[in-house]
Amino acid sequence: HKNVCIIPNFLPTLPTQTTDYTQKIVLSVGRMDSGDQKGFFRLIDIWEMVVKQTQADSQNGWQLHIVGDGVMREKIQAKIESKGLQDSVILKPFTKDIEQEYLQASIYAMSSYYEGLPMVLIESTSYGLPAIAFDIATGPSDIILDSHTGYLIADNDLQAYADKLQTLMRDEALRENLGRQAKERVAECFSKEAIARVWEEILKS
Repeated sequence: HKNVCIIPNFLPTLPTQTTDYTQKIVLSVGRMDSGDQKGFFRLIDIWEMVVKQTQADSQNGWQLHIVGDGVMREKIQAKIESKGLQDSVILKPFTKDIEQEYLQASIYAMSSYYEGLPMVLIESTSYGLPAIAFDIATGPSDIILDSHTGYLIADNDLQAYADKLQTLMRDEALRENLGRQAKERVAECFSKEAIARVWEEILKS
């Protein structure tokens, strides 16, 4: 199949705003379905590691916000409470004003077991959020350039994920540097103008 071209979806408009990197919020967004595709259970395990390792330093005050709804919401809340994390892990309902969630965070965390092309990852990075995700079969590696716009972690290596998350939490300048490069990459690769050029090339060939 030599005559095959992959054209990703695009963001219809790119935001002019960039998040404030002083904010101590890690954001994750997605549906809470019965199969836990988004990996929120393992994200809570990761956050527990982070909390245990950072209780005595300047990372205190950070929160993980998980935005979404679904049949697993009560079980996710129960796991948060069973680990005593209810003060630092906040479940927030689905919202149509997702832009405000992006602008209130300074790191985006994806913990999915599988994805297609995760538009939420493109959206979050368009606001300048550096992202961290497991390097699953498809999805995150199409968007994140490891160590340039965020971090890709070997799938299910929870400790490595926690370590990189702490790296971002400790270093505001690093968050800003990766975030601004992430925002630039979205404009270069996932804007309407960038994808239109790919369509034009195919139609003219």
